[in-house]
Amino acid sequence: MKTLRLSILVLFFSATVTLSAAVAHSSPAAKPAAVESTVVPQSVYSLPSKPGQARDPFYPSRVIEVETAKAQPTNSHPSSLGCLVLKGLSGAPSNPLAMINGRTMARGEDAEINTDCGRLLVHCVDITTNSAIVEVEGERRELRLRPNL
Repeated sequence: MKTLRLSILVLFFSATVTLSAAVAHSSPAAKPAAVESTVVPQSVYSLPSKPGQARDPFYPSRVIEVETAKAQPTNSHPSSLGCLVLKGLSGAPSNPLAMINGRTMARGEDAEINTDCGRLLVHCVDITTNSAIVEVEGERRELRLRPNL
């Protein structure tokens, strides 16, 4: 009985191996399908020109208010000299120094100074006991210390 079960088991495995080998050799290997390039459309967002035309897709009952850009009045930009502040004076009377926007300058010195108006090329013309005369882009101005200093 054991031999009968063993022979049936061997017959079953040999049939399985034979069939799988026959199937593998009978059909040629199929080429993988070519991947087609798909074009992904770009999203286009447009704001409506009138209020009430746009709706929030996540909250449909909410109306999106459209803000239009308002033209700013075109005044002449403030002078770049207005951005310079005399912070302090130091040095010997024969060689005075002026601190302008955190940059120490001597008489006759040129320096690039960072200001709220941007980076400015400043020429220190003269330094007196309580002021400094500077020149920026051909325009001269006297910077004075604050009265409580």
